[in-house]
Amino acid sequence: NRETSAHPLEVYRFLRDEGVRFIQFIPIVERELGPRGKGLGLSLAAPEDETQAVTPWSVEPGAYGRFLADIFGEWVRNDVGRVFVMNFEWALGAWAGAGPGVCHLAPTCGRNLILEHTGDVYSCDHFMYPDYRLGNILKDNLADMVDSVAQTGFGQAKEGALPAKCRACEYLFACRGGCPKHRFGRTPDGERGLNYLCPGYRVFYQTVAPAMERMVDFLRRGLSVAKVMEEKDVVRAVDRLDDV
Repeated sequence: NRETSAHPLEVYRFLRDEGVRFIQFIPIVERELGPRGKGLGLSLAAPEDETQAVTPWSVEPGAYGRFLADIFGEWVRNDVGRVFVMNFEWALGAWAGAGPGVCHLAPTCGRNLILEHTGDVYSCDHFMYPDYRLGNILKDNLADMVDSVAQTGFGQAKEGALPAKCRACEYLFACRGGCPKHRFGRTPDGERGLNYLCPGYRVFYQTVAPAMERMVDFLRRGLSVAKVMEEKDVVRAVDRLDDV
């Protein structure tokens, strides 16, 4: 969130020193209430709302990128192979061409439905709104809901609705436009669908690129990626980017 993003190393070192070995950093991004959300009786925006104003507790894009980048600098020096930060694992998978390890970084989505205690089934846990209700497992066939026209279209739109700026981006292979829930921004030329976190993703990917390339080389040679901690030029590259 906006508060913790200002203290990346404090957060990471606390978790690491407490013995946590598997960590995932999920950005909190919520928009202020819009007309559609208000009509549904919500306290925050619905997906269809066009407002770009985020709540005070939402992380800022650049701060999110710097948060991950600063933690990566600590991790790549000391903790590779000892602490597994999923955000870094996903990036390594992308650089290695191994495919995404999570839905929001995949080209398309729509295969991770959410089941409520009432039996209601929704397209995604980020889209639990009336327009994205697929049915009820007590009445409807789950396979039919998964493969329905509505759900297939929902998943394919992740790729189909990408703005031209994203399609031309050198980091598209890694972020794939991010989660559709966060794609409420506009490109400089006014095209819809830019991920709110785009500037942060770019900061992060620019920072990790040299180390990712080196770790992929190690993998292809059958070596441990932990060897990257011995690569002083990679560490210096991270340092230089931290100073930018």
